[in-house]
Amino acid sequence: MSNYQAAGEPSPELTAGGMSQRFWWALLIALIIVLLFWGFFQPPPLNFLLWGLGVGFLGVFLILVYRRTRTPTKLEFAEVRRLIACEKCGVETEGPLESGDHIFRDIGPCPRCEGGLYVKAIYSIDAKEPLKRQQPKENSSESNTETNPEV
Repeated sequence: MSNYQAAGEPSPELTAGGMSQRFWWALLIALIIVLLFWGFFQPPPLNFLLWGLGVGFLGVFLILVYRRTRTPTKLEFAEVRRLIACEKCGVETEGPLESGDHIFRDIGPCPRCEGGLYVKAIYSIDAKEPLKRQQPKENSSESNTETNPEV
């Protein structure tokens, strides 16, 4: 009995009628080999039928093997955020997207100035990377020469 199996449950290796899955796989492979081999020794109408059945069962076998051995795909979704801004004082806060949110939706009163809060932007960020804030750019050429010695 495996660790995930409760007492009294049948073993996952057993299938229809208590036969093991290995038995059914071996039986399917044997059937494919017999049909393809037997088709070589039959007259033309029957050999095409046997080869067709053999190739059909081979296709079923390959699909079953593919389904059994493939790993499930893990879906990763980006985190969706919203930017809330005040109409009066311009204060902005960031938070997770809530159900029913859309751009310019009224949220309620601002706790700072009692102005109206609204959703200013909705955007997604990569869940693997932390959110990077852009630094404001200075327009003066004098500040660039002080911070950047190459200029």
